[in-house]
Amino acid sequence: MIADEAPVIANSLWSATAPAPADGYPALDGTAYADVVIVGAGFTGLSAAIHLAQAGASVIVLDVQTP
Repeated sequence: MIADEAPVIANSLWSATAPAPADGYPALDGTAYADVVIVGAGFTGLSAAIHLAQAGASVIVLDVQTP
C-alpha cells in the first residue's frame, strides 16, 4: 500500500495488478516544459493526457497522489 493512499484505492484490482512505470512517479523538480500540463490524474485527466500524447503533444500530469 502506498503511504497516505485511501484504503479503497490501495486495495483495488488496479493497484494489485498494474505494473509500476519504469521511471516511477518522479516529483516535479526545477523547470519542466510541455505542450500541455494537466492538473489531476483522475479518469478525465489521464484520458486527456493519453489522447494528447498519442497525437504527438508532450504532456505533464500533476497530482498530489499516485494516479
